[in-house]
Amino acid sequence: MKRAMGIFFFVLIVMSAYGQTKYKDAKALFEQKKFKKAMEMIDKDIDERGFLEDNAVLKTRIGMYIPGDISFETIQKAIKAFPESAKVYHARAILYYEMRDLKSSILDDSKALELCTDDSLKLDILISRGGCYHHLEQIENSIRDCRAALELRPASIEILNNLSTALFDKGESVESMEILEKIKRIDPKFMGSYINLGYQNQQLKRYAEAERQLLEGLKIDPNDAYILNNLGFVQHNLGKSAEGIKNINKSIKVNPRNSYCFRNLALIYLDQNEKNKACENIHKALDLGFSSMYGSEMTELSHKHCLRK
Repeated sequence: MKRAMGIFFFVLIVMSAYGQTKYKDAKALFEQKKFKKAMEMIDKDIDERGFLEDNAVLKTRIGMYIPGDISFETIQKAIKAFPESAKVYHARAILYYEMRDLKSSILDDSKALELCTDDSLKLDILISRGGCYHHLEQIENSIRDCRAALELRPASIEILNNLSTALFDKGESVESMEILEKIKRIDPKFMGSYINLGYQNQQLKRYAEAERQLLEGLKIDPNDAYILNNLGFVQHNLGKSAEGIKNINKSIKVNPRNSYCFRNLALIYLDQNEKNKACENIHKALDLGFSSMYGSEMTELSHKHCLRK
């Protein structure tokens, strides 16, 4: 399955402080992205209070931003020390997710769910596992976890958006779009609903409706790079290529490292039989890492149309 600009949110682990000064200080330093200082502080907390669930989980999280195997060593030690802790298994699931070992992440989150008695943590686990299922294209499982999460927080925009994305990938576009319209009623300023409604209508070749949704979002944030890029490509498909190119270039000014903008420009220029401009944008997309994020489309077009292989 190849998806382009749809948005799927992920929730990382949330850790609660118990009032300990050094723990709180370490957490604050981590949130400030002062990772080395945060590690020094959490080590002091462990020296003072001992190796506990909360500081083990936080040390694991901090260690993910420091070279070496601190995170994995810490969480493995925690699993042995606290074999009945849902929080610890979820922490290792998050670590596996960051390592792109999605199957192991799912296994640990499934174990965490078995052990979990706290609805707040259960919510995080369901969202995390649902995201992994979606990445692995196990869409039914992703939908199941989204629906279970909604039972715990029925008005959550992030969960509703995740469910909409999974439903659309399953081919259930009507319910998917109904959910996105519901999100617009809950929070008219949530940009994800306009982006995804534009994207989904575009995929269904309903270009006029896609344009309407994206223009509606643009009224809220005229500089939203995703909307400008998607709008530009939609307008090209409506026969308004000059206007579309202008909007994609506006998107590039906001976010010059979005390889998908250059992909869209390349396709527009190929349609216009402007091969030199198309190849220039194909190569820009490739240089920005398009292939690792979206697949081989630009590489194949480069081989077919451009001198550079």
